Amino acid sequence: MTTFGHKGVEAVQKKDFAAAIPLLDKALDSANSPVWLLARAQAHQQLKNYDASLHDAELAYHVAAERGSGTSRKQMIEAQYRRSVLYQKLGRYADADCCAKWSMLLAEGRPAREDDGVDKKIDADGNYTVTYEEGVADSKGQPGQAGGSKMDQIAGFMGGGTGGTARTGFEGDWNRAYAWRSQVLGILKNVPEDHPGRKISVTKIPAKPQKKAEKKPEPKKPEPASDNNAAKPTEPKVIAPGSVPDEQLKLRADFYQSNQNVTVTLFVKDAKKEDITVKFSKKQAQISPLPRGNAPYVKAGDREATSTFHLGGEIDPSKSRWSVTPRKIELVLQKATPGAKWGTWGTEEIGLVTTDNAAAETSALPAAQAEPTAAAAAPAPTPSSGPTGPSYPTSSRSGPKNWDNLGEAEGEEDDDKSDVNFFFKQLYKGATPEQQRAMMKSFTESNGTALSTDWSDVKGRKVETVPPEGVEAKKWD
Repeated sequence: MTTFGHKGVEAVQKKDFAAAIPLLDKALDSANSPVWLLARAQAHQQLKNYDASLHDAELAYHVAAERGSGTSRKQMIEAQYRRSVLYQKLGRYADADCCAKWSMLLAEGRPAREDDGVDKKIDADGNYTVTYEEGVADSKGQPGQAGGSKMDQIAGFMGGGTGGTARTGFEGDWNRAYAWRSQVLGILKNVPEDHPGRKISVTKIPAKPQKKAEKKPEPKKPEPASDNNAAKPTEPKVIAPGSVPDEQLKLRADFYQSNQNVTVTLFVKDAKKEDITVKFSKKQAQISPLPRGNAPYVKAGDREATSTFHLGGEIDPSKSRWSVTPRKIELVLQKATPGAKWGTWGTEEIGLVTTDNAAAETSALPAAQAEPTAAAAAPAPTPSSGPTGPSYPTSSRSGPKNWDNLGEAEGEEDDDKSDVNFFFKQLYKGATPEQQRAMMKSFTESNGTALSTDWSDVKGRKVETVPPEGVEAKKWD
């Protein structure tokens, strides 16, 4: 079974998630390895099997804690981080932030069962009270920032001050959880006050799930056939066209909003991106053809295959976009009036409904297609005599980094992308101009090994290269 486990982990590393799961299933039939459970949790997550992924992450936490081996703490840190990612995917943002914080505390060397009060930060309405600004500033416990060594030069990435804990060996895990936490809190601050994602329903030590056991149905003994009791095939239940009321055909929907956009998630199974057409107008969105799970008789071209969504406010149709996954359709609607707060996303009406603003109707491409098209149509930039942001040498495959553009929104990143880049971006975005100047100077002069936001400390000296422990810095000839 070890061979299946190794192959399954390798498949996850190669991002072949569909192939990884059956291999890891076979390996886990014989032993509950935290490594295999965490690998399968990641595979399930990428395939959007969130319940199965959460089961594996929580079981991995308990198995690692019970084993108490030299790698147990790292596996527990990973399990808490994985829980955070999954809760964010499920729209449980307060729970996601709690788990990210617990992952950071484990990386700092804190006791696993310490009563840290993270899940008790709620108001009278039961909403989570930790803000984005508080989360970004919460870096005093960062490991590797104490002891009087040269590593103090990087102390307090956001504050530039001293403090923190000694090296624990989990500095990279702490940075990843911290960066992810800032992303979660960035989403949470734009979520409506009455959104269920603001409630805490998670515990620091998850309930231990049981190992899944697949029950095989016992074969039924056929009854002897006779002249009076002949075996008759079961006829499938037929749903007559038009027998399902419109109200039962409507899709389940969820939404959240920011100053610029309203994001509406429509839960529908088996919608095919290549077949779907979405049309936006100022106060409407029309989608067809839509599969109806409780009315399989509905076919493309039928009235019931189209839904008209009457929106809760006015939008800019040309800047709105949409995307499709096997279980949902997501509409990102750009508000015609930025900052206007919608009381509701709108209502759904079955069928094609035209209104007075139908003339403003535009067909929209999926988000993945619309963005490149807009970029291709944009005019080529012309040289400007005005000042441009500083660009510094780098070995990055993406080329030199313009730090002045680091704070611009570049879209939400998943946990398997470059979390370090996201971490730097969040730090730079929230810093003052003086802190940004200190970050650029310390980072470039130290060849990317030190980062400080204390301008008074770095302005009068050259920041030395401080390679990680066990690594020797060498100059290029």
